[in-house]
Amino acid sequence: MPRLAALAVAALLAAGTAFAEPVGGRWSFEPGHDKPRYLFRDGDQTVDLFSYHQSDSNSDGTDEVRLKHEPGFLVIESQGWPNHPTATFPNSGNPNTIRVQEFTFRLPLEPRKAAEITRLPMGPIGVALNGVVFFNPFEQGGMNAVEGYSEVWLDSCCGHPQQTGVYHYHKYPTCVKSPFADDGKQHSPVIGFAFDGFPIHGPYESDGVMAMDLTDGRTLDVCNGHEDADRGYHYHVTPGRFPYVIGGYRGVPEPSNNRGLRRMGTGAIEDNAEGESRMEAVVAEVRPGSVARGGRREITLVLDPARASRGPIPGEKPSWVQFGPYEAVDVAREGDVVTATIDVPEDASLGMLLDCHVEFANGRHTRAVKKNDVLRIVE
Repeated sequence: MPRLAALAVAALLAAGTAFAEPVGGRWSFEPGHDKPRYLFRDGDQTVDLFSYHQSDSNSDGTDEVRLKHEPGFLVIESQGWPNHPTATFPNSGNPNTIRVQEFTFRLPLEPRKAAEITRLPMGPIGVALNGVVFFNPFEQGGMNAVEGYSEVWLDSCCGHPQQTGVYHYHKYPTCVKSPFADDGKQHSPVIGFAFDGFPIHGPYESDGVMAMDLTDGRTLDVCNGHEDADRGYHYHVTPGRFPYVIGGYRGVPEPSNNRGLRRMGTGAIEDNAEGESRMEAVVAEVRPGSVARGGRREITLVLDPARASRGPIPGEKPSWVQFGPYEAVDVAREGDVVTATIDVPEDASLGMLLDCHVEFANGRHTRAVKKNDVLRIVE
């Protein structure tokens, strides 16, 4: 989205409107627009979460995210297509290809807490504001997909496609713009919704305080949620800490969103990082560890080709380097030292450590290497 358009949307989001019609719970509908516009009451603000993401970024003539409502539900139709840069798929760490989907998800407009926690199924467990789905932390064999496998398993936007082409997130997706920047100085904005209708927020509870570090009655429960007077019950992502997104449904999930919900038991999921790791620490060092937002920044990567276990690392410069959502605009290499230049916008989210993804293109084959939690954006 062009910067001026983004600023215009942001001004509308913060202002709310007196013409919105309540449709249930914290949701209202604002008529009179080319695309249906739904507003959500987040604390003391009424915000338009989805307009920023209602675009046709894959140029197939259909918006990735489309909205409507029916009695009791906000209905999200999604192509599941990421509206941010991704790694090249397939690559040496993932044989699958990202494909357009035809998702229809129903979010309860008035979510309600359940007597028991519903266990998370495999496949989609919620949806980010850009229409890309969240999965639970486990891969198909039941192993922790975030910590039990090679870092190259997920791209620098924390997602990857599975066998049928569904691109999905297993952990906090640092490339999903809320559309508000998360500077860590207040409660994090909404980044998506679980299938029980409760919102999923970014990691911060207040200025400099992550929700996962709370104590004294405000501690996150096993589902990664808690309740406050302004927002009621809601979830927070927990960077670097299981279950990363949500650990179970504290509310009553809508079973039409995933057939697995009809046969799931109760209780929160438990960690499982056991098994054979496929870690490949080719990116030995990244410096500096932090850069300021609002300008062009140069990052140095030191490669250690001797650590390659999936075949040799090409001797030429990488064809592509990305840190979180920021693609390198220039790449150079001298020996085992790679220099990548990125443009960091003035409204970049702050505080979270970003992953780095490096690719070497060779015809149809893409050799990918990665290192997690290497770069922080600061003021």
